[in-house]
Amino acid sequence: MKKILALLFLSITTAQAADPVFMNVATGSPTGTYSAMFKNIGKVCTQSAYLKERGTSGSLENIDLLLSNEVSLAFVQSDVLKAKEQIDQDARVKNIKALLPLHNEEVHLFARPPIQKKSILGKVTTIGVAQFKDLNKKRVAAWGGSLITARVLSAKMKVPFTVVSVKDRDAAFAALQAGQVDAVLAVVGQPAAWVKDLSGANINLVPIPFTPDVQGVYAPAKLMYANLSAGSVSTVAVQSVLATRDFKTPERKKLLLDYQKCALSKLVNLQENEGMHPKWQEVSFSTWPWPQYK
Repeated sequence: MKKILALLFLSITTAQAADPVFMNVATGSPTGTYSAMFKNIGKVCTQSAYLKERGTSGSLENIDLLLSNEVSLAFVQSDVLKAKEQIDQDARVKNIKALLPLHNEEVHLFARPPIQKKSILGKVTTIGVAQFKDLNKKRVAAWGGSLITARVLSAKMKVPFTVVSVKDRDAAFAALQAGQVDAVLAVVGQPAAWVKDLSGANINLVPIPFTPDVQGVYAPAKLMYANLSAGSVSTVAVQSVLATRDFKTPERKKLLLDYQKCALSKLVNLQENEGMHPKWQEVSFSTWPWPQYK
């Protein structure tokens, strides 16, 4: 009887040990860059079979899910992490590590075409948003991690404007067309499919200058959308990362490090295989804007 119980206990223990560890990964919208890149890694790394995607509204929700232990990994903007650490002084951020450093995500600033009015004295005045400084004392809609980016840029570039939090992209542009806000700010990896679908007749891309005030957090970039501009539009970009908590349990640590090792070794495949997101062309895995998971 004792032998039977021992064998039964051994079989149960072995089965439990063999159970795979599954982890949830916060990405973003199904058509977004984060979701696409997560799926791309899944095509070249078998380790991703143990990772389950969780769609979200973006970086802000992702970091909150990661900090509250509702997911194990999250795609986030590095400026959101820095804001959590430096502005919110959230001590939990010290436990966050970068599993993979990724691409730069461009800041897209949208506004309706400005209108020029001529006074009876012949003076021409531009009404609307033609450049970033025109946001002074105006209203800017944003959602997800873009809320943090909007506030950081407003403070660093000394252009005070009101950041209006909205549910999602559709709500932001509905508010813009209704005149409830003066601009929409969105952080998204270029080229974004939904930006290419916007009507250029009613919406302009507004340039954002790269100044010393934003250096260290943002980098200079160019936006190129034929439907919104005849040429390139200057802007700034922030590096994104696939972040995780500093897990210590052997099974989780092994899974994460194997996944990290595979992605690092398959960068050429991610860049050259047909169907992969074009943002992989900008990834080098050499610049870590946040402490690395080891």
